[in-house]
Amino acid sequence: MFVDQTSLLLALGFAAFALSMTLFVTWLSSRTEWFILIWACGAGVLVTAFACFSIYAVTSQYLLLWVSNMLLSGGFVIFYGAGCLFSEHILPGRRLAAVGATVAIALTLPFVVGFDALGAMTGNLVNAALLIATATKFWEGRREGPTWVGGIIALYGLTALSFIPCAIMIYLKGPLILSAPPSGWAEDVNSIMGLIGLPGIGALSLALNQARIARQHRDEANTDPLTGLLNRRAVFERFTARPLEAGFAALVFDLDHFKSINDNHGHAVGDETLKRFGKVMRQNVDDSALVARIGGEEFLVILPRSNENHAASVAEAIRSGFACEVIQAPKGAFHGTVSAGLAVANGPQEAFDDLLRRADDALYNAKNSGRNRVVPSRLERRG
Repeated sequence: MFVDQTSLLLALGFAAFALSMTLFVTWLSSRTEWFILIWACGAGVLVTAFACFSIYAVTSQYLLLWVSNMLLSGGFVIFYGAGCLFSEHILPGRRLAAVGATVAIALTLPFVVGFDALGAMTGNLVNAALLIATATKFWEGRREGPTWVGGIIALYGLTALSFIPCAIMIYLKGPLILSAPPSGWAEDVNSIMGLIGLPGIGALSLALNQARIARQHRDEANTDPLTGLLNRRAVFERFTARPLEAGFAALVFDLDHFKSINDNHGHAVGDETLKRFGKVMRQNVDDSALVARIGGEEFLVILPRSNENHAASVAEAIRSGFACEVIQAPKGAFHGTVSAGLAVANGPQEAFDDLLRRADDALYNAKNSGRNRVVPSRLERRG
């Protein structure tokens, strides 16, 4: 053994404690990213595990090895839960309970029959499997921040691999009963990998958390809080500085007599009407379309590749779909209607503001000609 194992275990305990406290304080600052709190709890369990391993390395107490293995694997089960929450945005309680029960049984049976070496070997393999499963969960959520998540995956994977030689060396040393605590180059490499992995995962986790918070703030600034659609700011930031392509269509919608809905039914019903229309819009466009609320009762759909006939069919689908919606109100259910104007860019010579103005003019014509209809831009008709 080229390093003192007890010292390494104590160092791991301090690293886990620092990670737990750092993640917990980070979570306290916002109390939004719950996977950070779960990570902190898992690291806290590891502190106790490493403390028990340190005592076992000196005393060689049979029961203490089982307790240490249970705590270490328990901490990794919690890490797996954090990975699930990160990628799935829910904490799968039943799955975690099943995983925890399976791990507990796998670690306990060898000790019950008196084979502590088999228990230590099983513990190493279980830990490798749990860390690989956790890395897989972060792989599923890699779009959150490819750089930071990639680093976390690598550290989880390397730490998982460092447990495998420990299991192999215990197997090669012979009987299934330990005469002394496992020691050697494999345990030292595993401990050193833990010393690298814990702070590394902690640092990358904090960077990932900050990136996620920054993205959430950006999304909030660009999102209408009532409907969940993009807002006017997001639309203009995206399109005013870029040339338009031919076939770039703008569809502007305005809910008919919306003020009377608020006056007759109240603002709560008015808000529900706006949300219902936003839902109808999303249901009638594909993933390439941009959908936004750009005013009180004014909405916008951008179709990046379209023509007048296609744009008119989309606008008509939205108009007719909303007309079929039944909106409940204290004074009785009612149907809402919407007017729409559309314009299609003729080429990159047209600015986005001009395209939107033509769609607005067409909307004005729809309002003046009776409402509850779709009117194309007059320029499009001449073209």
